[in-house]
Amino acid sequence: MKKILVTMMTLALTIAAQAQRDTIGVSQFTAIYRYECKTMDAEGKSVTDSMLIAVQVSNGVTKSFPYEEYDRQKKGRFRIVDGYQAAHMHMGTFFMNYPEGRITAQEMLYPYRYQTDETLDKQKWVLTDAQDSIFGYACQSAKAKYHGLTWNAYYTEDIPSSIGPWKLGGLPGIITKATDARGIHTFTLCGLLKEEQPIVFAEYVTWIVPDGRGKFVSQRVDYQKMKASKFLAYKKKVLGNSRYLQNPTYYAPDPMETFGYVETSYNSAGDNVRSVAGVVIVSNPHQYQPLEQ
Repeated sequence: MKKILVTMMTLALTIAAQAQRDTIGVSQFTAIYRYECKTMDAEGKSVTDSMLIAVQVSNGVTKSFPYEEYDRQKKGRFRIVDGYQAAHMHMGTFFMNYPEGRITAQEMLYPYRYQTDETLDKQKWVLTDAQDSIFGYACQSAKAKYHGLTWNAYYTEDIPSSIGPWKLGGLPGIITKATDARGIHTFTLCGLLKEEQPIVFAEYVTWIVPDGRGKFVSQRVDYQKMKASKFLAYKKKVLGNSRYLQNPTYYAPDPMETFGYVETSYNSAGDNVRSVAGVVIVSNPHQYQPLEQ
């Protein structure tokens, strides 16, 4: 196959997946969180990575996912560069209570997309005495262990919803801030939008790829399905290896040799962002800090 470098600035890509069957709920409101992770770069210098997360809340299903993806759905546009920070920080999409009593997660780790399933375990929070004012709300504190980490959280009963960012939730009010006991991971509420938006789920995506003959064709890209515990172990093995910081694709085949093409686009700083079928190839990795042990 002829090797092709696809410049995404001139090629409009869309993600489309069973639009008639993807809506699994309608949000009552959307909470926006800032997620910060303290880590180190390849040279051992301390850095803090940051991104926004949107949490769509309905009566039954909650969807926590990168804000750029949420924004794309509202505006009907997609750019590879919008997904770079989520790939860089290894943050996926989490459907809470979908199907009922389960967590379905969709994540990308070059060169594939993965879908995992696990039981929706309720966190056993212990209410504590600390109080604070966060995002203009009077908040109470609580503590819980979840999947190997201890979380200190604040919540407000002024918003009577038990949701939170990522997989966190189950308190008498919305979580306004959550930090793990080591101080590495922090989620902070920074926006609330009262809106009705479809909560979308897709089993696969349809991507536009070169066919090697100068044309572009539509290609179905499925998620690799795996147990959540097995995928977590795989992420730790791959991303926790010291080689990852020097060569973030050390564990996978060369994209040009294997797929015959690489998509490339540029962010606002002019940095080159590469991907294959929309799965971002991280170019400036930082030390992996798992949210679960």
